[in-house]
Amino acid sequence: MMAKTKAEPDNGKSAALADRDTSATETESRVAQWLLDAKRERPAPPTVEYGTDEAGGFTVALDKKRGRKALLALHSATGLRNYDAAFMLLDQLLRLSASDFSKLDPANADGALALLDELKPSDGPEAMLAAQMVAVHVASMQCFSRALLSDQTFAGRELNLKHGAKLSRIYAQQVEALDKHRRKGQQTVVVEHVHVNDGGQAIVGHVSAGSRQ
Repeated sequence: MMAKTKAEPDNGKSAALADRDTSATETESRVAQWLLDAKRERPAPPTVEYGTDEAGGFTVALDKKRGRKALLALHSATGLRNYDAAFMLLDQLLRLSASDFSKLDPANADGALALLDELKPSDGPEAMLAAQMVAVHVASMQCFSRALLSDQTFAGRELNLKHGAKLSRIYAQQVEALDKHRRKGQQTVVVEHVHVNDGGQAIVGHVSAGSRQ
């Protein structure tokens, strides 16, 4: 289970930092403007609320204070148009914190949704791949965290570092897959040399000594 870490809601505070702090440097002001532009581009990711139903069962729902905006934020964060698909992905992300909803840590659950939102999925394949990337990232960081425990055994440290490294390689492959999908198979042609001989044709491409192509 993920460690419980309480994070204060941003609520646009970071984007307005430079405006309130007259001592902000030029670099800090640029970062603040970048944050502000990014937050204007997309709605804030949804957050979840936890409670119990009449039968005493544990319930999870989107932030009721935001009303319909919370649902729109979920569709924006997942990149999915279908209501059931978006909530299925939400359920899977929440279970990264704990398989038993009664043991969910709100900060980690909201954090998983925020990580998904940072990847900006725009369709079904991107949404599913982005969710897997969040899962792999969480799992790898857990491995590295356990490896660094002060009372960890040598064998335990080695095992966790091994699995963490393996998961990191998987994540790198996922990044490549996401980039490839977004490029939709487009190929980039790099022209290294262009030679035009007198009365001849242009030679485009890799040119080596003695080449006549």
